[in-house]
Amino acid sequence: MIDLVTSYCRVCPALCGIVVEVDRDSGRVQYVRGDRLHPMSQGYTCTKGRALPEEVHAPDRLTGALRRSRAGVLEPVATDRAIDEIAEQLHGIIEEHGPRAVAMYVGTRGYEVLQLTGARAWLRGIGSPGFYSTYTIDQPGKDLARARHGSWPAGFQDVATSDVVLLVGTNPVVSTVTSYIGMPMTNLRVELRRLRARGLRLLVIDPRRTETAALADIHLRPRPGTDAVVLGGMLRVIMSEARYDREFVDRFARGSKDLGHAVDVFTPELVEARTGVPAADLVDAARSFAEGPRGCAVGGTGINMSPHPTLNEYLLLCLNTLCGRYRRAGEQVTNPGVLTAGRSVVEGPRGPRPITGRGDAQPRVRNLQTFYDQMPSAALADEILTGGEGQIRALVVSGGNPLVALPDAKKTRRALESLELLVTLDVRMAQTAAISHYVIGCPTSLEKSDATIASDLRFPVPFAQYTSPVVPPAPGLVEEWDFFRRLARAMGTPWDVEGRVGLPIPVDVDAERSDEPATADDLWERLCASGSVPLHEVRRHPHGLLADVPAPIIEPMPHAVVDAARLELADAAMLDELREVARDGSVRVQDTEWPFLLTSRRMTEYYNSWGQDIPAVRKRHGANPAFLHPNDLAALGLDDGEIATIESRHGRMRAVMRSAADIAPATVSIAHCWGGAHEDDDVHAAGSEVNALISNEDPISDEVGMARQSAIPVRIVPVVPGRDFGSK
Repeated sequence: MIDLVTSYCRVCPALCGIVVEVDRDSGRVQYVRGDRLHPMSQGYTCTKGRALPEEVHAPDRLTGALRRSRAGVLEPVATDRAIDEIAEQLHGIIEEHGPRAVAMYVGTRGYEVLQLTGARAWLRGIGSPGFYSTYTIDQPGKDLARARHGSWPAGFQDVATSDVVLLVGTNPVVSTVTSYIGMPMTNLRVELRRLRARGLRLLVIDPRRTETAALADIHLRPRPGTDAVVLGGMLRVIMSEARYDREFVDRFARGSKDLGHAVDVFTPELVEARTGVPAADLVDAARSFAEGPRGCAVGGTGINMSPHPTLNEYLLLCLNTLCGRYRRAGEQVTNPGVLTAGRSVVEGPRGPRPITGRGDAQPRVRNLQTFYDQMPSAALADEILTGGEGQIRALVVSGGNPLVALPDAKKTRRALESLELLVTLDVRMAQTAAISHYVIGCPTSLEKSDATIASDLRFPVPFAQYTSPVVPPAPGLVEEWDFFRRLARAMGTPWDVEGRVGLPIPVDVDAERSDEPATADDLWERLCASGSVPLHEVRRHPHGLLADVPAPIIEPMPHAVVDAARLELADAAMLDELREVARDGSVRVQDTEWPFLLTSRRMTEYYNSWGQDIPAVRKRHGANPAFLHPNDLAALGLDDGEIATIESRHGRMRAVMRSAADIAPATVSIAHCWGGAHEDDDVHAAGSEVNALISNEDPISDEVGMARQSAIPVRIVPVVPGRDFGSK
């Protein structure tokens, strides 16, 4: 007997509606298809969502807790006993070394709302400042730039009403990360075609002809790592030709003259020489963006993982500010929120304000600073390896895989293996779990309840959905939030949560509260208590609720803008860095020692490390090959599918070479977050450990130490049969 259960996919932030076929007799998830009655995704789901049954029933699924024996083998242990033993060891470490000796790393899955809520409540309860996450690995430049430039609380102009959109180093057809400009998050290929048919001009800056770039009206293809030069050139065209919104700039911004002087050197001819972008195409793109009249410019990981990430994002903000690309008084707030409180918005800027260096506890290494209330992930390995007061001796990993996510693979492994206690919460035996002292088996997304509160304001319209577990988890599994609740109880420390969510800044805890939620639904009720629509009403709509929430009108500013609140177009540090970019003559057409630039990419079939360990998914899609232009592959004497060694100044790895005409010459395109336990693992099966090429002591972001993970100079060496990997 087959039951059809309505839910939604939680692999990525798109949250597409799904219908799940469940065999009632065996309890097995048989099939997933798109929910045609879902108001947002309307029947669409991608290959990742359709692979959810394979995740639930993968042969290596964890079904309970594991503990490393004296012989070094992970053996089954009762979950309650594992929690008691972990609590005892953590208590001893804190007693001897203080709470800072215990830290937490949260990965992509760890930002699920209940999981993050429970984890942060436990960490604050023990008094540790050691919160690390993926947020400081790939895109801290966005917030660092906004901290220097200022923000506009009413938000960018929505895609639905825009005439032009500029996407830089982002590929939303694959990654669905541009929701904050009102772009739908599902079936983006179809949506972009619809928007262009309506009249939208799509501009894309990306070295690769990505799936999104293939749809663009104008596609600029700069050499990897030269985005700041291109953006400086666009600003020069707009300012020198007086195509910017002078009225908006005069009223809400400051520093336009200084910015104009700083970008004056970026002539179209210089941009072409430095980046390879034809001067005429640059001018065309700049004029197209300025003409608008409505639009927005946004960037993604491509410009955040390559050189000058904060500057790249800062220049994008300057483009938006110069052209006045923000929602104004009299316009409606298209999504005031459903599970979060309704919001009223006033027109006007919020000036620059620091977000780094907050709190008394700062990183001990490399003069790094906190990012909001997080420790930078670039410091984690060094904080473990560096002795003295505050050294991390125990780490709890929730929903992540730092062994393959963090830069500098060898240092990361050395650090994790040196810990007195490493605890990993996961659904299967990923690379980090495999070297842990304790592994806590957790349910997959289809085995637990959820609500769309984390994406509440990302939807282009007021929408919310709740789902119960599609199938029950195995008895030995524990939800992550409940693990932290039980761990706090075993340690005798507070675990109290407050009914608000503010991502990426975690929820606060209230030490006064004692009414501890005992079930997931208890916690959902608390987190959604301040919503515009009660959670019980959302639950009445299994396909999701398009809520009838009044759309507030953006109110005019009640007073003049004070100087400190103005949007900053001439931040001193940013303009100094821009001048350095202008003076830098090292960008080369050809480097004989390091002739290629390695760039990052997304893979349609995987979401970060999701799906890599599902055998059926891996069998269909393989690992992470290195894509090269066909002419480069031929010049190296390599055939498509052959293995070669890729070397950087820091390290080396082997990779499967693949021919791809969409790759620019002298460029290698490959996905991160892969790799096996050993250098001699079969890269066809385990994938290539890109982080072996990266040094986390060569930062491109001074405040948080983010490593350069794209536009990395490399060379490719064909593998000689019979010769050891790594020999010269």
